[in-house]
Formats: sequence, structure tokens, C-alpha cells
Amino acid sequence: MSRLAVKVENVWKEYQIRHPFESPSTSLKEVLNKPFNWLIKNNNDGRSRREKEVFWALQDVSFEIEHGESVGIIGRNGAGKSTLLKLISRITRPSRGKLAIYERVNSLLEIGTGFNTELSGRDNVYLNGSFLGMSNQEIKSKFDEIVAFSEIEQFIDTPVKYYSSGMFVRLAFSIAVHLTPELLLLDEVLAVGDAGFQKKSQEKMKELILSGATIVFVSHNATAVKEICKRAIWLDHGAIHMDGQAALVVDKYSKSM
Repeated sequence: MSRLAVKVENVWKEYQIRHPFESPSTSLKEVLNKPFNWLIKNNNDGRSRREKEVFWALQDVSFEIEHGESVGIIGRNGAGKSTLLKLISRITRPSRGKLAIYERVNSLLEIGTGFNTELSGRDNVYLNGSFLGMSNQEIKSKFDEIVAFSEIEQFIDTPVKYYSSGMFVRLAFSIAVHLTPELLLLDEVLAVGDAGFQKKSQEKMKELILSGATIVFVSHNATAVKEICKRAIWLDHGAIHMDGQAALVVDKYSKSM
């Protein structure tokens, strides 16, 4: 019997975009009339029509991911991909609907997320491991492998605030894939770094999939999605446009572009 890793049911996510009520006043008459103008322009519930705009980042999204699946999330900028990963990683909550996670989540959504920039790379390895509930002994057993993979041995005791974006992502990705993830969420992490490191990272992700880890991977790199993932979900304006075999979905999406 299959085992679920993620279940998303009729999920909506709303954001409110606030706008200035009106342009700055330019005369004494306008200043004096402003309170009366505000009352006239307000709705019956006391909120201005011009004060805020509702934006639905996700609209009625439903799907399930089974344990051990590798799923790519694709779509144009603003389609809702990163919002979906933030919901799965519990950084934010859905406005409507239900979302259930059945595995321990390890995520790499933005460069430097979960890092204390005042601490060294070494300290941040232990810090991130503790976030995942690992003991010092467990982290220590993985430490040399993490550092070797990241290729920043020379700077491991340097405060990470001095790291370049490439060094950040090398260490962050290495931590994410080596600290025994059950459900790994990755958002465009392979966009930073040289071609050699990107290739090595893809191979590591394939190893994790073979070991039974569940991976959800957001990327604009169609080739990487097809190589790493067996399934892909195409988001368009916050809704699922297509969900199926990765090669088929990515090809349809590429043609639409």
C-alpha cells in the first residue's frame, strides 16, 4: 500500500496588496477636505476600495505526493510555485483548504534561509541539524561529507556573512541533502553556482530519490526537471494547469512559452 508524503486539498492562498489612499495634498483646501473625501470614498464596511487589492497566489489547488516521488513544479514567474513550497514547509498557512504533511521536511527555499550570518559555516551546519531534530553525534558523523561536497573547506570557520552567494548555496544545499531528509523542498537552488556544481547536485538528488526520499523541486530549468523528476505539476496563475509525467508536462509547458 502506498504511503502519502503530502496531501493538498482545495488550497487557496490570498495576499493583500495595499496601495496609498490618494496622492499627497497640494493645497490647504485639499488638506481640509481630506477627511470628508475619505468618508465619501469608503465602502459601507468602513474600508476604502482603493486601500487594498486582493491577490490570489493559489486557487483551489489539490494534489497528493506519495513517499519516494520526485515532483517538479513548473510555471511562469508569479504562477504560485514558491508560495506552494512555503505552504508545504509551513512557513505560511493557506487562506482556505487543507494541507497535510506526513514526513520530516527539510527545505532550501532561499539562499541563506535558516543561517545565522554571524556564525561560521561550521556552526551553521550544527544549527541546521538541530532544527531537524538531529543529535550532535548524528551531525558530526555527516560533517566531513557535507563540507567536502560543498567545496568550501578553506572557509568553513569563516562567518557566513562574508560568503558569496555561490558559497552560500553550496553549503546550504550540501546541508539540505546530507542531513537525512525525508521530504526535501528545493526552490531554484541550482540556478546559483557553476555548471560543475550544478551537475554534481543533480546527481546527488538522484541518489536521494533512489534511497527513498521524497523531493519537490521548483525550477525554470526544463532539462533538470526532466532528468530529476518523474512527475511534474504545471502551475498557471495560481491554479494547476497540468499534472502528469514530467517529460510530457515540461514539453507542453515549453511549447506554450
